[in-house]
Amino acid sequence: MLYKPPLNEILFILDKVLDWRQLFRYPAYKHVDPELAKAVLTEGAKFTADILAPLNSIGDEQGSRLLAGKVVTPDGFKEAYEQFTEAGWSGLDMPEKYGGQALPLALQLAFADMVNGACISFAMLPLMLRAASSLLMEHGSKDIVDRVVPHLVSGRWAATICISEAGAGSDVGRIKTMALPQEDGCYLVSGSKIFITYGDHDFTEQIIHMVLARTPDAVPGTRGLSLFLVPKLQFESGETNNVSVSRVEKKMGLKASPTCVLDLDQALGYRIGEEFRGLNCLFTMVNLMRLEVSIQGPAIASAAVHQALHYADERRQGGRSDALPLSIIEHADVRRMLFIMRARTEAMRALVYETAFNLDVARVAEEEGERREAGLLAEFLLPVCKAAGSECGFEVSSLAVQIHAGHGYISDTGVEQYVRDARVSMIYEGTNGIQALDLLTRKLLREEGIRYRVFTDRVNRDLLESRDCIHSRPMVKALQTSLARLEDCSTHLIALGEQSIRDLEAGASDYLNLVALVAGGWMHLRIINAVDTNTDFGRTKTAMADFYAEYLMPEAVVLAERIKIGAGILYSLDGDTLVHY
Repeated sequence: MLYKPPLNEILFILDKVLDWRQLFRYPAYKHVDPELAKAVLTEGAKFTADILAPLNSIGDEQGSRLLAGKVVTPDGFKEAYEQFTEAGWSGLDMPEKYGGQALPLALQLAFADMVNGACISFAMLPLMLRAASSLLMEHGSKDIVDRVVPHLVSGRWAATICISEAGAGSDVGRIKTMALPQEDGCYLVSGSKIFITYGDHDFTEQIIHMVLARTPDAVPGTRGLSLFLVPKLQFESGETNNVSVSRVEKKMGLKASPTCVLDLDQALGYRIGEEFRGLNCLFTMVNLMRLEVSIQGPAIASAAVHQALHYADERRQGGRSDALPLSIIEHADVRRMLFIMRARTEAMRALVYETAFNLDVARVAEEEGERREAGLLAEFLLPVCKAAGSECGFEVSSLAVQIHAGHGYISDTGVEQYVRDARVSMIYEGTNGIQALDLLTRKLLREEGIRYRVFTDRVNRDLLESRDCIHSRPMVKALQTSLARLEDCSTHLIALGEQSIRDLEAGASDYLNLVALVAGGWMHLRIINAVDTNTDFGRTKTAMADFYAEYLMPEAVVLAERIKIGAGILYSLDGDTLVHY
């Protein structure tokens, strides 16, 4: 079964739940209105369904491969990329002066939702084009921006992010790649980078590598890192720039997306931003990439839900032996799984869109107070979206396999590919454990928890406005109870402070999951407040919210207990004893 873009669901969230008209009132988006936005997404749905979705299984079967030092992508991918760029999809939210369409980030995210749902391996490259463009526009010199960004926005050039090394994955402070300054202000960059997505391919001749490296006078650790733009081909001569691929990794999933070992041997590079401020510059790119990684989970989950629902309706098994078998959708355990899948997916999709919406407001609102509040909320939600969104994709895809049973475990149905493709999003762009630590130490503990307070104030405001709505009572009750538990846990963790860092670390992942659970309930509350409960659509949304409230939100009890346990039990064995197995 081919992918069906969830266009109606996407339009409902943007229009009815988030009210995208609020965005269109800002001067930066005065050229956009609901009709134009809907037309863009409708065309996007056609493109993803007709052009990208058929490539998903082909890419998984063929994979990308290294031939004579060059990466060859699967059949049809290069042609699809040409159609993608010719139609202007690569620059939806980029500035008009660089060839983009200056549309809201929330609208771009909605398109990315469909691209990732159709073929996540393809989606990895356009994501980096936009992220690199944003980084350069904020930190690059005018000469570099004018020379590079229009080509990235058009998709004529590609981009990568080069951080990890064999001895420095998440521990970026141990990066050893060196950049030697030259008299003309350029640098010669040497080192080896691993896990480089689309480090090479046959879509474009030029690839812009954003490389973290050290200069000779750099101090150890992250404070000694600088950022460099290293083109695959030298700008002036068009000759090769001593950048080569020595390996394309064999992976569990995302097989069409080439993950490369990239070697640089005195490659000509240009410093971006101030020396020793490379990591700060790079976060402009990383944060945008994390937002889109956040939607990858719900995107894959949505595709898995669609397939599982249709299979459960058509597959007949069980019931009385003297009667026709029942559709398995009538079995309680299958319904349990389907409800979990839909309730999780719908909550997480709405939460990621909410985050993108607030990033838009933080960027274009005219009042400083409005920009600041939206920015604080987005900062709090971003690690939650990345971690919980990716876990949603993996959990929901796994349940889809379970519903398909033996047919799900073989490759014919395609649902097992969703599991494999979804798994890596819990790892890259900062592992989910790192996201949990970020939420706790940078978002909750800093500045007297102002980001957390913006979040809880928003939830409480919507709870207050929902107090008289009969159809929202189960969710209101569950959300109030879970929010109280979250407040208690937050107070406990703030009191611990960074003096008890091991106890904080031990509870970080459970804390993030508790925030995500509450945030998902908040989204369901807003969803049911936006529907007509007399319609089938409205009754379905209400049923999903009630299930989330009654079946999923009790998880808050266990999460709250674990948050307070601390690290003692984790260190009850020393390292030598623990590894003896």
